[in-house]
Amino acid sequence: MKIKCNLCDRTVEVAENLTDKQLKILKFIGEYRQKHAKCPAIREIMSGLGYKSPSPVFMHIEALILKKYLAKQPYRKRNLVIVKDVVCA
Repeated sequence: MKIKCNLCDRTVEVAENLTDKQLKILKFIGEYRQKHAKCPAIREIMSGLGYKSPSPVFMHIEALILKKYLAKQPYRKRNLVIVKDVVCA
């Protein structure tokens, strides 16, 4: 699915299989990584997006891993890596 960004006026390709919450989590991880030079922990994502429990965040992250948007680095803390980035979403 192609969308047009309201900010930069570019047309970008966005996967149709991402839910709004998964898109928000992916965007939050990217912004956090840019700002702090490290990946956020599950609880930081939880508090940053207003969730009351880490469980739904974990489930969305696992779904993003299955859809190949995120990957985990083994044996590391804050081990999430963005594989496919959604530009301007």
